[in-house]
Amino acid sequence: MCFHLSRQMRAALIGLVLGVFSTQGSGVVEIERQALPLLQEFCFDCHGDGSKKGGIALDKLGGEKPADRKAWHSVWSNLDAHLMPPSDKPQPTPQQRALLQDWIERGALGLDPSKPDPGRVTVRRLNREEYRNTVRDLTGVDFAVQEHFPPDDTGYGFDTIGDVLNLSPIHMEKYLEAAQMIVDLAFNPEKGSRRAIFPEGPPPEDAAALQVYLRGTIRSFADRALRRPVDEPTLDRLCVMAAAEGSFPSGVKRAMVALLASPRFIFRAELQPEPNNPGRTVPLDEYSLASRLSYFLWSSTPDPELLALAGKGQLRAQLQPQVERLLQDSRSNRFVRNFVGQWLQSRDVETVPIQARVVLGLRKQEDGDKIFSSKLRSAMREETERLFQHVLRNKLPAEELFTANYGFLNQTLAAFYGIRGVKGTDFERVDFPEGTHRRGLLGQGTFLVVTSNPTRTSPVKRGKFVLENLLGAPAPPPPPNIPPLEGGGKAGKKSMRQLMELHRADALCASCHARMDPIGLALEDFNAIGQHRSEGEGAPIDTAGQLVTGEKFNNAEELIQLFGTTRKHDFYRCLSEKLLTYAIGRGLEASDIPNVRKLVATMEAQGGKLSALLQAVVESAPFQKRRGTAEVR
Repeated sequence: MCFHLSRQMRAALIGLVLGVFSTQGSGVVEIERQALPLLQEFCFDCHGDGSKKGGIALDKLGGEKPADRKAWHSVWSNLDAHLMPPSDKPQPTPQQRALLQDWIERGALGLDPSKPDPGRVTVRRLNREEYRNTVRDLTGVDFAVQEHFPPDDTGYGFDTIGDVLNLSPIHMEKYLEAAQMIVDLAFNPEKGSRRAIFPEGPPPEDAAALQVYLRGTIRSFADRALRRPVDEPTLDRLCVMAAAEGSFPSGVKRAMVALLASPRFIFRAELQPEPNNPGRTVPLDEYSLASRLSYFLWSSTPDPELLALAGKGQLRAQLQPQVERLLQDSRSNRFVRNFVGQWLQSRDVETVPIQARVVLGLRKQEDGDKIFSSKLRSAMREETERLFQHVLRNKLPAEELFTANYGFLNQTLAAFYGIRGVKGTDFERVDFPEGTHRRGLLGQGTFLVVTSNPTRTSPVKRGKFVLENLLGAPAPPPPPNIPPLEGGGKAGKKSMRQLMELHRADALCASCHARMDPIGLALEDFNAIGQHRSEGEGAPIDTAGQLVTGEKFNNAEELIQLFGTTRKHDFYRCLSEKLLTYAIGRGLEASDIPNVRKLVATMEAQGGKLSALLQAVVESAPFQKRRGTAEVR
């Protein structure tokens, strides 16, 4: 086979990969023999030799500019998701695809999998839930953060991202006020926990003994509040501050207010030998590791056992049993609620605007509200979180989130789904009988409601949700000035499928909708509030379709089966990216490709267990290490 490569293209590609491959003794001959012919065969018809489909010309990309690195990252992701080459074009073998991905990592992006980059992490402010949980675990006070603090910004889908957790002057004033209110409540026997403040019992009456007791009390609280042993100069200042108050209770309260208003409490800073040296990567100190672990799985401060292990330098060696311990604790429910609530948007199902009266064709608002009640919305959220928790705690494969033929229902939700035999408000595992058409996350009310419009279903939203949150293959953003689905006066009595076909007639819309629409239309037999139906607009609903990767299906059940089998790797990668982003508090970059690949490989080696992924995230370089924060290419 003869490959005709332009001199410019040859020089560009060799310049990218020469350094990596030549150090491995392969040289230019090896580069041309392996990487270049594959790119020429599978990619350059559309993305090289003068072609620039989608604005990408691979023979024009370098590896230094951020835009070029972002483009190569996109190429790698499209190869991994089998989106490129398109399904109607010749496909590389699995070995060839893996070789191209490896070339992009090592050559175009200059990554070394043996030296994973932990990435840059901004000092993170406690978000509202973390603040609330930390205060509760320290003092016993359940502080109403929603009433006193503004909502947190989100980034990459989560409110744990350091770059968006800003602190305004007004916010700082709120923290000062909150610290005083919390301490006042903590000393109220009905609101706080005096045992948490005075772990050694009542103070002694002897003046000399009282000073020792005061210092010990402040040290104990400071160690827990600052999440590491308080330094002696800080402790001295706190004790002087307390002594100046004149009375023991007032002194302790003043020291506690100072601690709860301290930046070292409000922010999760991590010690580092050379914080401004991007070339220096170091393991986290064990106290910082304890905080990362506890805020990941408990959304709160480390408990005494974690701090004790960190103090002995034994936490890193005991990570696996500690992860197990934290997950078995009831505080891990916070992780499920916060991660699932944002990843799968289950927290939104209770508030998303839905006009049930219009969806159901009823005349009275109260009739719609009676069927689609706040209790039902709450039960939908609970069902989603309980399924995730069940798969995690029982060490089941993650794809069971797609394929589970059971759910966790109470009487309210079971009745809504048309399932008999469930009584009471408690949730129980229920195997779905034939004919319910429900399976896994895509058959749950949560997903079906949060991806609907107020008065009707939205195949676009449903398809987009699956691509972004479950398959990790988001469609590009829509071009400007795209008309609404019903625009142009052409809608009439057309079915949803006909409306989507009309929308795709616009060439600007066609490529993106080819990804989203088949998925959304497969779920069109569920209405906007999650009820199953067999007809729409008086005609049978057509749920058949074909994924952009080429797989055909007839209905939602077959589509879900594809997600749990043929496209399982995509789900593993997407879930790995989401969980890692949530855990480390930053968005992922091209340099994280080796980190994500390792997570996915761990899952695949351990039968896809969700618990194995979580453990692998904790053991990953981004979770365990950090480098200097100066920008690198």
